[in-house]
Amino acid sequence: MVLLQGINWAYWLTLQYEMVFEAISRSMRGMLAGLAGRLPYILAGLIVLLVFWLLGKLIRWIFLSTSRKARMDTQLRILISRLIGVFVFVIGLFASLSVVVESFNFGQVIAGLGFTSFVVGFATKDILSNFLSGILILWQRPFHIGDYLFVGSNQGKVEHIGVRATMLRKDDGEGVLIPNGEMYSSALTIRAAGKLRRMTLKFTLGFDADLERAKQLIQDTVTTLAGVEAEPQPGVLVTEFTGDGAMLTVQFWINTNQNKPLQVFDNVSIEVLKALSAARYEVNRGTSELIKELEAVSTPTRASGDGLV
Repeated sequence: MVLLQGINWAYWLTLQYEMVFEAISRSMRGMLAGLAGRLPYILAGLIVLLVFWLLGKLIRWIFLSTSRKARMDTQLRILISRLIGVFVFVIGLFASLSVVVESFNFGQVIAGLGFTSFVVGFATKDILSNFLSGILILWQRPFHIGDYLFVGSNQGKVEHIGVRATMLRKDDGEGVLIPNGEMYSSALTIRAAGKLRRMTLKFTLGFDADLERAKQLIQDTVTTLAGVEAEPQPGVLVTEFTGDGAMLTVQFWINTNQNKPLQVFDNVSIEVLKALSAARYEVNRGTSELIKELEAVSTPTRASGDGLV
């Protein structure tokens, strides 16, 4: 009995195998026949795609050649040329599909892409914002590599301008990557590379000081120091009166390509203090010292035969 059931199962599996094999063979023959029938259309579609690919290469070359003389950022030129090539290739891909597949409808694809583009755009709005801001920055060029920028709480020298973000190198050597969307929408303070930079030194002299003589002394000292530009000339002005005396403001200019601002400022500060000390000027005589002097005058002192009450 068991042997008979086994034979029946074997016979059934053999029939199923033959049916499956026949179905696969029939499908493969139909697919090959259909492929052979569509082979001319496939070759035509490949030729169309090749033509559009070559057309994209040609348009990219023409754009790069004609825009080389224009005052356009190199990265922006390369980006636009790549976008042109991708756009032309995508159009060629749709055109080749229209040739190969009879049921392919380009209009329906565009209609379907409308909603899809909306969903994708909403999900990637920050990326698109940074991308478009990067294109506008590269196009308008409000700042260049080497410029010193102040962006919110960040500051540093521009090291790289990308499509998505801009790299700043801070004074301590650390790099900060700022999204272009923030760069484009925020207020920027730009110190252009190679431009003259004005430095300001402030200090206070006592009310009894000869201000005219002090101003001339400071002017002569700063003018002769290395790193200070002769034009525009350094200037010394009385800008404020405080409880400690008259505040003098020294302004001088340096070339940021040739000198480091902090080093020049340090040298100017030391030399000005030396010159004022040699001329017996007291700089920044604080109110705390005046209070100590007043307390010393008002405090009784012990003398011979006197006693403290």
